[in-house]
Amino acid sequence: MKGSLLIVTHFYPPSEMVAARRPAGLAKYLERLGYRVTVLTSGAWGPPSADVPGRPVWTGDLMQSRLNWRRANLRAWTQGAAEYEAGTSRLARVIVPDVALATWLPYVLPRALRLAHSERFDCVITTSGPESVHLVGMALRRWGAAWVADLRDGWGFETQHLWPTGVQARLDAALERAVTRRADAMTAVTEPIAADLRARLGAEARTITNGFDPEDVPPRTGSSAHLTPGRLSIVHTGRMASSQRSPRPVLDALRRLRSRSAEVAARLELVFAGPLTLEERQLLGAADLEGAVRHVGSLDRPGSLSLQREANALLLITSGERRGEATGKLFEYLGAERPVLVLGEDSEAARIVRDARAGLVAPAGDAEAIASALERLVTGAPGVPPAPAAYSYPAIAATFAEVIEQARRRRAASG
Repeated sequence: MKGSLLIVTHFYPPSEMVAARRPAGLAKYLERLGYRVTVLTSGAWGPPSADVPGRPVWTGDLMQSRLNWRRANLRAWTQGAAEYEAGTSRLARVIVPDVALATWLPYVLPRALRLAHSERFDCVITTSGPESVHLVGMALRRWGAAWVADLRDGWGFETQHLWPTGVQARLDAALERAVTRRADAMTAVTEPIAADLRARLGAEARTITNGFDPEDVPPRTGSSAHLTPGRLSIVHTGRMASSQRSPRPVLDALRRLRSRSAEVAARLELVFAGPLTLEERQLLGAADLEGAVRHVGSLDRPGSLSLQREANALLLITSGERRGEATGKLFEYLGAERPVLVLGEDSEAARIVRDARAGLVAPAGDAEAIASALERLVTGAPGVPPAPAAYSYPAIAATFAEVIEQARRRRAASG
């Protein structure tokens, strides 16, 4: 055995959210590299399951209790049975660095300390968001474990959390500096996030992207009950509004394409799968787009991966404002080996797709440019090379193992 690892993550299977895939992929393939992996996670995302990677330990979380007055919205957000409300709660505008400090940390920190006392972990990996998860790593480092702080989103960089008072902003920045200063190693999912950590805080941050699990990619059958035979189906899976994204630009682009080339527009359909807000449902259900735009509901993970594989092309919507944006869904798309249309030409997702020659890029809010990209997909979709092995979790876990060993050496040297 190479060592004993603890991964602390708020999101983990059985949750089917894309945020759960990174820790799951790391746990699965770090185990195959010879590490003993324990995963400490929240029970808010579903009942415990034995069919998950690593040695999972689920804790309580007030998000799943009756004290959470937004439980119905949480279920809608995760399961898609009804419309969910986007935006943050009132508490999220008060508690620094995030609500999980109050809802999850009181459960996860004592459990982590008990585990550390019995297991004597060689390294703890805390992966955010929420950012308060890193306070667990800070505490466990005192027990002698090396600590890797992994950021799946920017913290002070391109943050979506704007504090209403200067006191909160300063406290948030102080916590970010403390994590940067005390962690034995730092990783980030995109280069813009890692570059910011290096330039602004002096961290030796390394970019280790999200990825796809090649063992999860289903075979292509050539048909799907969710897609219309004879149409070029462009598919979007997952949430939009929860990350400040909107389908409005691509819908406006489809209208423009219809007005200038009805014959081309008639050959394609936009298919959306995943939870919606009420506004999104109304946008997708517009009368003038009937027959060209469909929502097929929320699919489980195997269903979503199958839909991606059977699509003619895949749609990735970004906010158009964050350079560091490259969600886990992008890498599932790359694994599906279908052309990807990225809305957001300056995003990291766009750079990755360009470099991989895996699709097309258009400005996020430019309906005319998006219409041209849609037309190109219909009239001559670009070929797509095999899924890049560098973005598979076996390769990503191997790189992460290098960071773990680096962190262990630094921790040993510091005493």
